[in-house]
Amino acid sequence: MVILMKLYDRKGLECVKNKFLKLPNIQKYEVDRRTEDGFIASVEMDDGFVFKIYAYSMQQVYPSTILRLIERKNNDQGVRILVSPYISDRTAQICEKNGIGYFDYAGNCWFAGHSIYLSERGNKNPQPKQYNAVSVFERSSVVSSLILRELFADVNKIWRLKHLSQKLDCSIGQVSKVMGFLVKNAWAVKTAEGYAVSEPGFVLKEWSQIYGKKEMFSYLFYSLDSPSVLEAKLRGLKLDMGIDSYLTGFSGGVRYAPVVRYNKVHIYMAPEDIQEAIDYLGIKEVNSGANVVIFPLENDSYIKDCRVIAGDMVVSPLQIYLDSRQLKGRGEEMAEAVLQKEIVR
Repeated sequence: MVILMKLYDRKGLECVKNKFLKLPNIQKYEVDRRTEDGFIASVEMDDGFVFKIYAYSMQQVYPSTILRLIERKNNDQGVRILVSPYISDRTAQICEKNGIGYFDYAGNCWFAGHSIYLSERGNKNPQPKQYNAVSVFERSSVVSSLILRELFADVNKIWRLKHLSQKLDCSIGQVSKVMGFLVKNAWAVKTAEGYAVSEPGFVLKEWSQIYGKKEMFSYLFYSLDSPSVLEAKLRGLKLDMGIDSYLTGFSGGVRYAPVVRYNKVHIYMAPEDIQEAIDYLGIKEVNSGANVVIFPLENDSYIKDCRVIAGDMVVSPLQIYLDSRQLKGRGEEMAEAVLQKEIVR
């Protein structure tokens, strides 16, 4: 829950005042009065023109906070601004798009109005600890991951919490936590019919960034075979020994969107099958120059909604996106192509 500052927020007030008084065309800046959720200030320009600023001071602010603020009627002749210790990039984007100024305590700001333009970014301002609760995007959050994957199987679907919890056999509280997190960040919306993902691209970008902070353990190998020959051998591995392997990265992504050429095969495989696969494929473990990368399956969420495409087992478009975003070269291009063709279609 966002807490409105009902006490005099001296630090927030000062950070706004200092920004305006540094401008050469500002003659005077003063606070007229405090309000229930901030303050009102008058700004006098050097030509004598005076306008009002209506400031909302908030201890914590989320994108959903700004959306609610935008919905408020504002009959006053003035400019609205947001003042908070920390303002995320997503919140800043929404503010700018809707003409609401913002100021944080590190000096980052944006303001456009009455021939004044302020913009300062890049000042380090760590997220408050309250924002660092266990994220639903962490690799270790298996249940949250399954919930998200179900949502992204069809981003146009509207879900009831109870239906989603029953389908995934998890508690309704866990589902509520994930959906609440998405709504708070303005990535999902709650309607009379249920919940729906409204900004799939933003969700996946944020997810992939957190997903990539901790490098996934992998085994690196070299093979004299070309990617196509290796992939044929993987099909043989399934037929001859019953061992499953799942293509990901570029080798999996081209099955959905053939936009890049590749010379490295990325595979998911059960840990207990890896040694037999090594012997069958005739590959050699190396420290560098690998053209075969095997990820041991930590849990089945990585292969949820996998598909068989032209005889090859391939992870879901969602997993392709997450994995490709971590690859150097044209990984982002691969991820974006799969996103547009298979996920947000």
